Amino acid sequence: MLARSCLTLLLCCTSTLAAAKEPAQVAATQAPIARPLAARNVEPANQPGLISPGKEPDIVPPDYKRDWKTEQRFLQAGTGTSWVLAGLGTVGLIVPLAMLSRCNNAQDAGAMLDCSQERRTAGIMAPILGVLTVAALVPAVMFTRRLVKHDNKRPDKRRTAFGVSAGGLQLQF
Repeated sequence: MLARSCLTLLLCCTSTLAAAKEPAQVAATQAPIARPLAARNVEPANQPGLISPGKEPDIVPPDYKRDWKTEQRFLQAGTGTSWVLAGLGTVGLIVPLAMLSRCNNAQDAGAMLDCSQERRTAGIMAPILGVLTVAALVPAVMFTRRLVKHDNKRPDKRRTAFGVSAGGLQLQF
């Protein structure tokens, strides 16, 4: 039963990650379409300094934005899936240990309880779910780190930096 559940979770995670990665693979297989050059009405260039501050030109190519969003979806799916599995493993680890603690407290108080079944369940489930938790934490941390680094490379992100340079303190906008 546990093996079947773990296999189902694994297949679900794999399909989730594959669905998130699919648009990039489709875009990679499509070749750019050759378009004939057409005459365009070109307006005269504005005077320098007359561009309104709210409308800055977009200098990031659309292919880069599309690839960035595809990678973003992949990393978000991997991060979410890994943290959900780590959370399920943590909850699954706490439940058998809480059952074991309840039996130990009842026996210490002098109650006559047969806790052999609870002990057996806790003895089997706690190590399995502990390994699942640790195994899910490793990719969760890796995906989270990659997602944060990827967010810092967002095409339209405004970056400010404060640091020390050769001339002293430096503030960049």
